[in-house]
Amino acid sequence: MMKVITRFVFTFFALIFSFSTALSQSTNVIDGFADHKLPGWYWGGNISMKYSLSQDNAENGYGIVSSSTQITPLSYVGIIRKEVKIQMAEDNILSVMLQGVSNDLSATVQILFDKNNDSKYDEDKDTRLESKPISLNFSGWKEFHININENELKIISKIKGEDFSILEGEAMGIQVAYQTGKDYRPATFETGIALIAERPNKEVKQETAGNNDPAPGESFFSLKNYPNPFNPETTISYTLKTASNVKITVYDKLGREVAVLVDGAQSDGDHTVSFNASNFPSGVYFYRVKTADKTEVKKMVLAK
Repeated sequence: MMKVITRFVFTFFALIFSFSTALSQSTNVIDGFADHKLPGWYWGGNISMKYSLSQDNAENGYGIVSSSTQITPLSYVGIIRKEVKIQMAEDNILSVMLQGVSNDLSATVQILFDKNNDSKYDEDKDTRLESKPISLNFSGWKEFHININENELKIISKIKGEDFSILEGEAMGIQVAYQTGKDYRPATFETGIALIAERPNKEVKQETAGNNDPAPGESFFSLKNYPNPFNPETTISYTLKTASNVKITVYDKLGREVAVLVDGAQSDGDHTVSFNASNFPSGVYFYRVKTADKTEVKKMVLAK
């Protein structure tokens, strides 16, 4: 029995370590559970949460989530919530590691927005983005990737006109809600959560070979910035097909000019320029590349 437990602990932390080392410096780790406690975490309903002190190492841990009473099928079980200000970017990836329970239990991952700025989440007054249900009917641990876009997250709000522009403001935290399905075998349960992070989506579309003009939705200048979100500096890269006069300007989300990064003649080929936002507040910014023939605008997110 001791060998089985030891093997489980080793496998789990090996998985955590491999995932952690794979994250780039630009990754926003929302909670790595390395503090040996649960700062900013709250829970409610029929569940409780504690830190995994019995299965810990020097760098990583996880939160144990368990039901306080026997749970029945088709029941709302409860929520856990990490309250922390987060500036997320559309099309990035939210990664969460969850432990299975080998029963018909599901979890939805939610990004919460405090629309009325009263420092609490209220379903009647605030907004959330919610993932599709994630089945926990497996054993061991799995890492789940959720694209931060309209294909994988739906908007839950009683406020008219809400859309994905909500990502231009800070989220107030991450929430996980648990629900049993019709095949749930009545019982208490214990699951876990570990290493919640937002990371860039590295899928980059390729330009059509032999075509000087990009396909619809692609970038004429192969324009991108990395990292994104960033703090406090990001590098903008772009390609000029011909020698041109170039102006690169940064604007805040209200359209006010905040910086001019390039303004002059440049040769054809690949170029980079850095934007340091040490003196600017967190939020959404736009950068515009303009030549005599083309103008292109991209969004970036400063997350301090």
